[in-house]
Amino acid sequence: MQICKLNSGQLRDALELIWEVFNEYEAPDYEEMGVKTFQHFIEFHSMKEKMESGEMKFWGCYQNSYLVGVIAIRPKQHISLLFVRGRFHHLGIASRLVRIAIAAIRDSGPELPAVTVNSSPYAVGFYKAVGFEPLQEEQKKDGIRYTPMRRGLDL
Repeated sequence: MQICKLNSGQLRDALELIWEVFNEYEAPDYEEMGVKTFQHFIEFHSMKEKMESGEMKFWGCYQNSYLVGVIAIRPKQHISLLFVRGRFHHLGIASRLVRIAIAAIRDSGPELPAVTVNSSPYAVGFYKAVGFEPLQEEQKKDGIRYTPMRRGLDL
């Protein structure tokens, strides 16, 4: 498996993976408004603009030439999207993607104390397993359920 930073030419495949995995694992826990909010958030042209402006950075994990996982970060220290295809769960891919994101965040601002994420209900257990701690109870905004979490930048 190979992890690399994605460019705008690879973005459509990344967003299709995100939408596919979201529908399988996240959407069942969301009300219709939340699904629509998420779909709007990952709209291609908007996300491409964010990527090209540096507002979002994406990495992908490939098995041969098949994209199996994606992570994105927002400046300076926030994991925004982490999705791995179902048949590749429990192989360490999400953990590797988180380590890549933490390293990128640490390199971009060594003074930053922590990385944050708004975890979906499905992923809270995973984030706890890789060292994140909840900051508050589960929240809901625009139909999106999430738990704010953080972790120190140590790997």
